[in-house]
Amino acid sequence: MGMDQTRKPLITFVTVNYRTPHHIRHLLKGVEEALFQFPFEYLLVDNASGDGTVEMVRERFPWVRIIESPRNVGFGAGNNLALAEAKGTYVMLFNPDLTVFPSEVESWVEWMEARPDIGISGPRVLNPDGSDQESCYQFPSIITPVLRRTVIGRLPFARKLLERYTMKEMDRAQEQDVDWVLGAAMLIRKSVLDSIGYFDPRFFMYFEEADICRRAWTAGYRVSYTPVASFMHYYGRESRIRFPWEFLTNKLARIHVESGIKYFLKHLSSPSPRGKAVE
Repeated sequence: MGMDQTRKPLITFVTVNYRTPHHIRHLLKGVEEALFQFPFEYLLVDNASGDGTVEMVRERFPWVRIIESPRNVGFGAGNNLALAEAKGTYVMLFNPDLTVFPSEVESWVEWMEARPDIGISGPRVLNPDGSDQESCYQFPSIITPVLRRTVIGRLPFARKLLERYTMKEMDRAQEQDVDWVLGAAMLIRKSVLDSIGYFDPRFFMYFEEADICRRAWTAGYRVSYTPVASFMHYYGRESRIRFPWEFLTNKLARIHVESGIKYFLKHLSSPSPRGKAVE
């Protein structure tokens, strides 16, 4: 199983792992059971987990190529370690806590093959109970991370803003262009990455997807949501805080807000790039 060394891979799968051995085992078993009939390579970046995940993958899934980071460099920079070595026509990012179903990947790539002006795509993402999970968004406003991570987000005005941001009212059965898609499951043309660059390593976690999709739109590539493929995502909101003082103890919440500040400083002087895409 794995990449046919005599043929260029159609897809380079990339997963960044940090201490999720159970999820990784489940994900890679699903990839095996999907029985892909196209050439591919699978790059697993381990962010210095030190928990036996690397050894388990080497023994149980020898077709996976492991890239070991000497320290936890975060989501974007971790992906970049693999993107620099990716040989596929497409790069497909998979979070460790994703479940792969047979034929979904093939449908997704066929959809992209027929739409060469789309640079980045996100699939339909489902909760374990089968309900839709938010997976595509409008570009954030400067207060978005605060509303998302504090009790302020429960106030009526804030709920309306967040519902627009998370596109709550969208028809998730219909393909459509969106501002940006979740990195938990993302399909990107390698040629687009070679053109616009990889993830901005300044974002340890959060906002790196919004940033790269914004750069894709600016360069004239569409970013789209497509329900032709669906995946299950076991997602936990570990960065939500209830009280202001929890910023002192909740590291993920602090990282989210810090990334938000970096994002707005980076894009403060540039208008939304939507409308510049290829027609």
